Parts: sequence; C-alpha cells; structure tokens
Amino acid sequence: MTTQATLNASAWKAMETRLRDYVRRRVEPGAVDDVVSAILLRLVRHKAELGCARSPSAWMLRVASNVIADHHRRRAAEARALARAALEPQDEIAPDHEELASANADIAQCLVPMIKDLSPAYAEALQLVDLEGLSQAEAARRLGLSTSGMKSRVQRGRAKLKEALLRCCTFELDRRGGVIDYAPRSLRN
Repeated sequence: MTTQATLNASAWKAMETRLRDYVRRRVEPGAVDDVVSAILLRLVRHKAELGCARSPSAWMLRVASNVIADHHRRRAAEARALARAALEPQDEIAPDHEELASANADIAQCLVPMIKDLSPAYAEALQLVDLEGLSQAEAARRLGLSTSGMKSRVQRGRAKLKEALLRCCTFELDRRGGVIDYAPRSLRN
C-alpha cells in the first residue's frame, strides 16, 4: 500500500471514530452502527462535494446531523403508528381481515406500474419518497431540487396517481378513508 493510500485509510478511520462518538451521544445505542453506516454511505456518495467544501469537517458534521435527524423522524413516525394501532378499538377490526389485507395487497401491486406510467419527474419523486421512504428534503437533495419543489412534485404526483386509480377502479372506503373494497370499473358499471 502506498503512503498516500495509508494516509487516506487512516484519515477515514479517524473520521469514522469521531463520527461514532458524535452519533453515540445523539441516538440510542442499538442504532449507532446503522446511523454511522448511513452517514459514511452519504459521505462516499457525495465525496466530490466534500472535496469542494470550504470546511470539510463542518460539512461532514452537517451531513451527520441530517442523517441523525432523518433517523429520529423515522423513529417518531414508527412510534406514532404503533401508538395509533394500540389505541384503535379492537372491535373495529373487520371479521374478514384477511380479505381486506388481500385487497390492499392487490391495490399495492397496481401502484408500482401506475407510478412508472406517470411522467418521469413525478414517478421519480414518488419512488424516492413513498416507496423508498426518503424524507422530501433528502429526496430534493438527491435530485438537486429545492425542498418546496420536491413537495410540489410529490403532491402533484400523488394527485395524478389518485386520478389514475379512480379511472381504473371504484373504491369503498371506511370512515377513516381506508379501503374496504374495490372493483375494476368495467365490472361495477
């Protein structure tokens, strides 16, 4: 190994150690490795920007804090979903729960091809945000857009997807807006 390669490897190792200490103080112990890996992956993906940064150390800490914020947002969303599920009265669960799950799975299978049929800008926005689970801010950074621009694309893409679904099928919804039943339009007319 050349001296330069040894220096680069040792610099990355030192940076990883600093990152691990930084992350350890900000997330729960079981998530440290995952968050550090996500930070390092983002740094590697954007190493050209790192090389152009006025203050590489500050830039790396900004990336780290963004990944940590994304982690906490995901955890909060998971906690809210679990809390909602725990608070729902059990008697509202339909006796034909398997049928509903099957209907939802059928609809979900239709969504991916329908998303791909949208214009590329909307399809890409929905792919990143709704299918891959990125925050709208992260998706905007990945595509080189403003956050408000990404929010507009996602909102318009969802509206166009809804239009496509309503052209294709009719839906019966519960009082919360969840799908109870659906049928292709050609069969219900």
